Amino acid sequence: MKGMLFDVDGVIVDVKNSYHYAIKRTAEEFLGIEIPIEEVRRIKFSKGINNDWLATLEVIKEYGGKAELHQVVEKFNQAYRLLRDKEELILDHEFFKRIKALGYPLGIITGRPREDIEYTFERFGLFEYFDFILDDEFISTSELKKPHPFALHLCIESMNLSGCVYVGDSKADWEMVMYYKKMYEKPAEYIHFGKNVNIDGVKTAHTPKELILALQEALMHL
Repeated sequence: MKGMLFDVDGVIVDVKNSYHYAIKRTAEEFLGIEIPIEEVRRIKFSKGINNDWLATLEVIKEYGGKAELHQVVEKFNQAYRLLRDKEELILDHEFFKRIKALGYPLGIITGRPREDIEYTFERFGLFEYFDFILDDEFISTSELKKPHPFALHLCIESMNLSGCVYVGDSKADWEMVMYYKKMYEKPAEYIHFGKNVNIDGVKTAHTPKELILALQEALMHL
């Protein structure tokens, strides 16, 4: 059985007013200066940083500051929890009802901590659509986290899939699928969703309607 797998941030959930501003506020606290939100997004996406704690460290570093990861994690989590109710759905219930009706299992691969994914999915009522959710805490070794393909391999095997299509919005998402195809035998394809990053030569969908069509086409040829 083939399956459809999704990233969360920037694909299912709009995090422009939550995670992005949590990076900004945390970095500003360490630097003591104001940072334009556009610069925060440029650093995160141009460098292909999947983890927002590490993205925060990179912003601090780029502006000449220093911080330890454990310090950033504590401040970032505090900032994010004040902002998380600003999140909105990009892919809504109607979207998931339509693709669920196609008969394929659905899964999640996300770098979100478990508490964050549980809060968000409870808030939006999304759990009913997904057969498997792989969050950040499934993989404890940092070297095996996205863009390493182990997360994709683990999700595919846990769901007993014969192959999959993965929907992401970042360079790290695309790299994970490309590395997977070099290291593992089961077929996997990538669909890029949204406008955060442009990846030349990659199948891209800009709207939920385009994404449904792209998923159907990819699954037919998988």
